[in-house]
Amino acid sequence: MSIAPSTDIDRQIRQRMQEWKDAFEAKDVDAMMSFYSDGDAFSAFDLMPPIEFRGGTGWRDNWAGFFAAFAGPLRLEFAGLEVHSSDQLAVARVFVRLDGTMNGQDTDMWVRTTNCFRLIDGRWLMFHDHVSMPVDFATGRTVMHLSPEKPFG
Repeated sequence: MSIAPSTDIDRQIRQRMQEWKDAFEAKDVDAMMSFYSDGDAFSAFDLMPPIEFRGGTGWRDNWAGFFAAFAGPLRLEFAGLEVHSSDQLAVARVFVRLDGTMNGQDTDMWVRTTNCFRLIDGRWLMFHDHVSMPVDFATGRTVMHLSPEKPFG
């Protein structure tokens, strides 16, 4: 399901998300960092430790290590992108499919992403990035085979 942009801000955030996707697929750490607010104004909850990233240095190192783990092309697909916005804040939530070869293993999985944007000096920058996967509480393991089309597997 795709919800059409309802405001100019929604269109701007959708454009920022597309630009973020392009930088991701290019494995461009500098371009990736240009989407985030500076210093401690930025935080992230990601799939791997630590429990929270705070500030740009650790986040930059995370991206560099992540991209280095992939050989060949890295592809993303967005599904169900929704944007909710006001004049200074916006939230984008989307299912993201990651496809590539990580550490020699074919990787094809969906994650849930929520990106929080703030208008800073005329630019929409992420001040919080949250990526997650469902957890099977009986086993304590992430459930990696779900998709928007098959939400229960």
